[in-house]
Amino acid sequence: MSRYWFWFSIRMQPLKQEARETLNLAISSIGQHKFQSALTLLGIIIGVATVIVVVSVIEGLNNTVATAIQRLSPNIFIVARAGFEDFGSGNFEEVLRKRPPFKPEDVLAIRQFCPSVKVVSPFHTSNLFSRPPIVSYGNEEAQNPIVRGVDPFYMDATGHYVIEGRFITDADSLHRREVCVLGSAIVDGLFHNIDPIGKQIRIDGRAFEVIGVLEHREVLIEGPSENQLVLIPFGTFTKYANERDLEFLQFICSAYEPSQVDQAIEEVTNVLRRRRNLKADEPDNFTTFTPDQFLQIWHQVSDGIFLVMIVIASIGLIVGGIGVMNIMLVSVTERTNEIGIRKTVGARRRDILGQFLVEAMILTGFGGIVGIVSGISIGLLIQFFFPSLKAGFSVWSIISGLVVSVSVGLFFGIWPANRAARLDPIQALRYER
Repeated sequence: MSRYWFWFSIRMQPLKQEARETLNLAISSIGQHKFQSALTLLGIIIGVATVIVVVSVIEGLNNTVATAIQRLSPNIFIVARAGFEDFGSGNFEEVLRKRPPFKPEDVLAIRQFCPSVKVVSPFHTSNLFSRPPIVSYGNEEAQNPIVRGVDPFYMDATGHYVIEGRFITDADSLHRREVCVLGSAIVDGLFHNIDPIGKQIRIDGRAFEVIGVLEHREVLIEGPSENQLVLIPFGTFTKYANERDLEFLQFICSAYEPSQVDQAIEEVTNVLRRRRNLKADEPDNFTTFTPDQFLQIWHQVSDGIFLVMIVIASIGLIVGGIGVMNIMLVSVTERTNEIGIRKTVGARRRDILGQFLVEAMILTGFGGIVGIVSGISIGLLIQFFFPSLKAGFSVWSIISGLVVSVSVGLFFGIWPANRAARLDPIQALRYER
């Protein structure tokens, strides 16, 4: 075995020496054209960095969205007049005009005729269509408050829990009491370090007593979120809300088991179709969706964003590849005499071809490394400004960025390298710049 290994090492020695010389020549040539090489690398760097940033941000968003959805019970589904496809259709108002609003009596019908539905929680949101409500305490005013009328089942359906005080009860809703449960951002904005329980806040000028505080939930960006919730009893909301807000009643329904969700949706659909006098051949004028559908829709959106950014990154790589080809053609012209001399002293076509291809791949490979480092740095910077966005740096995206950048050098370097390899040594020696 040792004899064969020795023989193999002897045979490989010239190849190793040849590869080392080719590598040294390529690096030396790149060093002689530093400025042109740097400009050429910009497209490669931008393209690879874009891929790394997009992948890391989208993975971070996917993880954050998935975590938020996992907080919801797998037993639940939401019933609304319009779905996500209607929001993005551009004719949302027209869809709503054609669809009658739900009524509180629909909740009673679901509870009575849907045996697979464990609980139904109706809720209203005040600022879907009208101006945002004004929520204040003393001289402090809450930013982006979301006032929502809910019943006691709301907390079970959404996975919220109260960390201080208590939640809304049936008695609060029945007697239309002016009480509220606040999200963490509202508490921080209004009370700072003061205990909010028992304090009186004002919602559009009406006094409400704070009876509970919801747990804090991480969000992607500052702005309207679950932490901006101001929950009041369902009955109290119907007492004070305007007609426009009352039209957009929604339900959160919960099945007894995750395996019964489809059956529960079918039962609710049948009940609502009967109550809304729909014929057998007429489509539903309402929609139902589950947390899994939330996630599927998000993945469709994120995949679309990823595709667009990959196209943009590809343009950068193509521009960088064209730059590589250009600088290699210039290099071939400048080194025509050198090529002629090398051929006259015994260099083969494959030696010349290999030298220029290695030179192109080293150039783009270095650009890929710089792009990877830049992409990771930008991803970490985004995470620094948005701590809840956990950027995900996958090994496959880093390896892919490096492989793609080297492949660009190989592809766009073939023509200049082949042109150099085909030069006639006599004509090359006679060439004058």
